[in-house]
Amino acid sequence: MKKLIIMFSAITLIACKSNSKTTKVDNSTTQETTNPDEQVFDLIVQFISKGEGTARELGDKFDEAVAKFNKDNHTNIEADKRHWGREGEYDLNFDLKNLSTKQKNSFISLVKETVGHTDMVHLKYNEKAV
Repeated sequence: MKKLIIMFSAITLIACKSNSKTTKVDNSTTQETTNPDEQVFDLIVQFISKGEGTARELGDKFDEAVAKFNKDNHTNIEADKRHWGREGEYDLNFDLKNLSTKQKNSFISLVKETVGHTDMVHLKYNEKAV
């Protein structure tokens, strides 16, 4: 019985031993990453709901306007889309740093014109994403 316990203990210790050797980590190639939640966006377009879902037609119209702006100005503005609500609410976060000042102002004017005076869309400028 004593031999059986010693054999079982030896097998267990051998089985638990790690076969992999430790490797040295080279920290000189690490890159600093930014938290996407800490990024400040030039423009945030919030499509909200008041109990009946978002204004889907306005969202489609907005997408078409952005596509037309990209085509006319030879740009590639893409939104970081973040869903946040139960009724389809979402934010379109725009980083406009690659645009000239004239293009940026033109894009913001287009957004204001497309959205109009609806209370189903909120515009925020130079803020962090929610």
